[in-house]
Amino acid sequence: MAAQGPGAPWVPRRVPGVPADCSSDDAHAVGRGPLPVLRQVAAACVCPQLLGDPALPEVARRRARRVLGEMDAGNIGGYNHEHRGLGVPARVARFLQRRDAGVPCHPRNVVLCSGTSSILPFVLSLLVDAGSAVATGVLVPVPGPPLLGGATGLAGAVAVPYPLDEERGWAVDGRAVREALRRARDTCHPKVLCVVNPGDPTGHVLSRQNMEDVVRLAAEENLLLLADEVQQERAFLPGRPFLSFKRVLWEMGTPLSSAVQLVSFYSLSKSVAGESGFRAGFLELVNVEEGVTLPFQLAQSIPRPCVLGRILLDVLMDPPDEGDPIQQALEEHRQGLLRDLAHNARLVQEVLGRAPGIRCRPVQGGARAFPRIQLPPRAQRQARALGLEPDVFFCQKLREATGITVAPGSQFGQPEGTHHIVLSLLPPAAMLEQILLALTRFHAAFLRQFS
Repeated sequence: MAAQGPGAPWVPRRVPGVPADCSSDDAHAVGRGPLPVLRQVAAACVCPQLLGDPALPEVARRRARRVLGEMDAGNIGGYNHEHRGLGVPARVARFLQRRDAGVPCHPRNVVLCSGTSSILPFVLSLLVDAGSAVATGVLVPVPGPPLLGGATGLAGAVAVPYPLDEERGWAVDGRAVREALRRARDTCHPKVLCVVNPGDPTGHVLSRQNMEDVVRLAAEENLLLLADEVQQERAFLPGRPFLSFKRVLWEMGTPLSSAVQLVSFYSLSKSVAGESGFRAGFLELVNVEEGVTLPFQLAQSIPRPCVLGRILLDVLMDPPDEGDPIQQALEEHRQGLLRDLAHNARLVQEVLGRAPGIRCRPVQGGARAFPRIQLPPRAQRQARALGLEPDVFFCQKLREATGITVAPGSQFGQPEGTHHIVLSLLPPAAMLEQILLALTRFHAAFLRQFS
């Protein structure tokens, strides 16, 4: 891949064994294995004959018996309304109280769902006034998950982008949010402020001060605060721990703690288990008016989790217990994940930090990095002549030359005049280092070719 001279073309060198998508935050898709005991519990619930099979560890069989004991007739095949509506929400509520240092949580404010992507359009649709001539506006961060803008459109609302501050570590800039509000109010009625913490794909974790500023802004502008907190178990820097918006709101005291409406999300896909395929999660409603909460209690069309996803979610909600082998395995898995993410985040900084024309803000949480790349004007002109965003053009050339597939920053939004790519922190460190080295060599050759 290295060029032979200043004007010579580079020789492509494909990187063997790389994941199909080197920007994915799907843990299993990039090669991280599942936690065996979770699959064993699920297997025993699906096939009760395994409850007497010594090939399955007794700890998994014991936990499966407990799950089946809460099911109608001991069978996961029924609707099992009580397990879904009472048992699991009660354990989720206790999990949230532990997470938030004792802040109260009532099970009736917990809504199980089949993941963020399916429930988010439903939540936003409850805030849309279909009879109004003015559209409902939803403030979404840029950069941020494309899901937010897509769900807003599906709900019949209008996405109102607001820029994060890259120079301040992707912080939420209150002035930028207010400016976006001012412009949007000419065409829509903004009702919702979406915040993603830890950030995706930016990898930032908001400070308490920044979160308090966001809460005050939501109160002053009468906005419902929608907190995408699905990456919360992937915050790996001890000096910047994850804090939930609910905890921060509560600790700010009255009148804010009882006035600001908050909806927060948790997903099995981005949990320590990383079980994306089982499609389960939950949301918590805080101070939300009855007009929004009532449909959750009445509607049968809410996308509920499948029973196996609900079972795995339930196991994850168990309290820490040093004498419980399942909890020991979960904690070892969690600490291993955090160590790997922290190591890979440092690796990204070290390798990309040596590459001219590439820079990356330090990553504090989540499973992705969002480095900025320099693209020569000639490359940008050629990209636009082909009808492509410049970063899309770069990513296509990178894949052709090396086999490495990364997502362009324009897919997630980025500050005007800048170009980024998205990198996963989940591959094994040795593989990630190969990816980074190939990326930096290719970028250097790309700069030479289009200078």
